[in-house]
Amino acid sequence: MSRHLHISLLVCFLTLSLQSQNITVLPSAFLLIGEEGSLTVPGDFTNSGAVTLSSTADDFSSLIVDGNATGDVIYNRYVNAYNDLANGGWDLVGAPVEMTIADFVSHNGSVLYKSGDYFAFGDWDNLNNQFNFYTDATAAVSTGNFPASKGYSMATASGAPVAFTGPIKTTTQTSSIINNDAANNGVGRRWNLVSNPFPSYINGNTAAQTINNFMDVNSAVLDSSFLAIYGWNGSSYTIYNQTSGAFSLAPGQGFFVAALSTSEASVSFTDAMRTITGSGDFVLGPQPLIYSFALKLYNGDIEKGATNFYFRDGLSLGLDPGYDA
Repeated sequence: MSRHLHISLLVCFLTLSLQSQNITVLPSAFLLIGEEGSLTVPGDFTNSGAVTLSSTADDFSSLIVDGNATGDVIYNRYVNAYNDLANGGWDLVGAPVEMTIADFVSHNGSVLYKSGDYFAFGDWDNLNNQFNFYTDATAAVSTGNFPASKGYSMATASGAPVAFTGPIKTTTQTSSIINNDAANNGVGRRWNLVSNPFPSYINGNTAAQTINNFMDVNSAVLDSSFLAIYGWNGSSYTIYNQTSGAFSLAPGQGFFVAALSTSEASVSFTDAMRTITGSGDFVLGPQPLIYSFALKLYNGDIEKGATNFYFRDGLSLGLDPGYDA
């Protein structure tokens, strides 16, 4: 491991994992981290040049900085193609860097799918049980950056990366969640749309990393009957929990969680959760190893119901939080 790496080449294309104590990208230099590449910096990361991270539908690059990070990076984050609300498509995504919503729409307006005045880009309102989609006008008057760790519904015209440009986050981030189903007499929802705020994967459950994972860190603020991560797979929701085998969440990956309290609480995305290990987003992956079978009930050719059965030591006949969902 070198103690300090100065990147002064015109182009440096990183497709493998690299570690260096400190890294400085000098002016006029370009650092490109390919979709299968990763960069871990135990020290400081200083960018005075151009740093770009890439992704595809299958692979997402990672940048982890343990020290201070200065300078903007560009994360070209793949977003699923639009179909329609009834037949699938779409994606759940959040910002893996700090960026204003106005700049995001301005820079990606030609990539995002658009119907009339509305972009396929909106935030989730669990009090009124609806998505609120942006237009050029509403995005232009939006103030401030993407809220940290907040997820959005999003779709591109044909399946393509959107560009998030800004400084990266290196410390623990939080997002407010609330159970508005109980607070609003069943009119609202318990579901909250959050997202991985880092330009790297994070550990999802105990099998991925003991203690330093999303489910264990946030179990106290999530409803134990729904203690899981609900990921949109392009046509329906896939449940990921402690039965799912080791899984991780891609950079900027959005997902739903169920809040326990009718008062605002916070889910945490800690810097200790970060990892370079991952296998895609929820649309095409990850593909964890599970021990289960599915039972489905049909009336003719129409599926009327389904449930999954899991085989794991230590589970009971009652509610096993983090396993039953």
